[in-house]
Amino acid sequence: MAGILNYIARVFNNMFARAKAIRFSILISTVVIGLIIVIQAFWLRKVYQFEQKDFDQKVVSAIKGLYEDIDLVGDRLHYMNEIVTKPEQHIYIASVERWQPVDTISYYIHNELEDFNLFTDCRLTLYDIQKGVFFEKDIYSTASNNKVLKAVPQHVTKLSRSSIILYFPHRESYIISNMIFWIVTSLILLGVLIWLGLSLFYLNRQKSLNELQRDLVSNFSHEFRTPLSVISLAAESMKKDSTAEKKEKVLRYADMVESQSQYLQGQIDRLLRYSFSEKNGLQLNKEKVNINDLIRIAANNLQPLIEQKRAEIKYELNAENPVICADKNYILIVLINLIENALKYSKDPRVIISTLNKDHNLEISVSDNGQGIEKKYISDIFKKFFRVSKGDIRISKGFGIGLSFVKKIVDSHHGTINVESVPKIGSNFIISLHQNQS
Repeated sequence: MAGILNYIARVFNNMFARAKAIRFSILISTVVIGLIIVIQAFWLRKVYQFEQKDFDQKVVSAIKGLYEDIDLVGDRLHYMNEIVTKPEQHIYIASVERWQPVDTISYYIHNELEDFNLFTDCRLTLYDIQKGVFFEKDIYSTASNNKVLKAVPQHVTKLSRSSIILYFPHRESYIISNMIFWIVTSLILLGVLIWLGLSLFYLNRQKSLNELQRDLVSNFSHEFRTPLSVISLAAESMKKDSTAEKKEKVLRYADMVESQSQYLQGQIDRLLRYSFSEKNGLQLNKEKVNINDLIRIAANNLQPLIEQKRAEIKYELNAENPVICADKNYILIVLINLIENALKYSKDPRVIISTLNKDHNLEISVSDNGQGIEKKYISDIFKKFFRVSKGDIRISKGFGIGLSFVKKIVDSHHGTINVESVPKIGSNFIISLHQNQS
């Protein structure tokens, strides 16, 4: 027997280790995908900066070629060292000391730009400081309607010396068009990475849903198998002649059948209520409800369990105004769930139920001396089908829908529910519901 238990323990440990490994792998994959995306964006930015510098160098080289082709300045070496100024991203300015025919300048600058493969919109402007702007011409125009490119901004043409001005209005779009291959491949890579990330998320979600389904089936089996076994054994015992002759035994077995049948009915009712609320939402029928009275009704409904557990129930109903506008039946479900949990998870239950008025709200508190809840589980106890576990063993009984349903009801009443719990000391559930003071 010990060997079988050890084998089962090893199986559960291996399953737990695999689950942790899968979660860790997904985390690492997510981080790697994020880093790849960041590196890709950084690399594209570097490529764009390189293309910008390459464009600038080609324009400068084209102007140097123009100076070598025709005589525009006296000391050519001086202008070769500091040949171009760039007041704006799209504009390049080169100085001129003596003019040549404008058609000659236009012809040679056109050839130089072609030699350096600069096939983008360019507007040539010749500025004579004596005459003002005296020549403007589109060297290239890719516009399908053949419209003339817009003129160079006026503040740029106010220069202190005669100059040649080259204006490239679509410089950025031309640079981006040269990067189209890298942009497309980066977008494809980005799409693949996003798809991979979503696939990992989907697979992890499916794994969680499968585990949830498996746990739910296990919960069903556990919750229904025990009472059904008790009912079956009681029925068999009642059939025996020795039992049938003893009235007290028959009554005891009948009580067992009735008790377990009520338990099964209660569990089925919970599932049906929860399923209905999930499908149709909570349809509230609000009315004035005295919470102090409702607390005593909830405790009376649990009287058999209170007597079975020999529980001590203490009431501290200090709310001077215990009336709220709420759905009586749903609030009763909330109170029954909280009181029942306080009874079930305590060996020697001592439950304190209190009410008080605070900041236009009615606070309801149910505290117990049970096993308590570890801090790491506090944020999960209101999730569907969640049950507190210790290692591979489930501590909580039931389907894990009670507290989830409680929170859903409280939320539908625009209230809040909070938990204060210390392991091995006990828990305190605090509900706050708004009161209409009028």
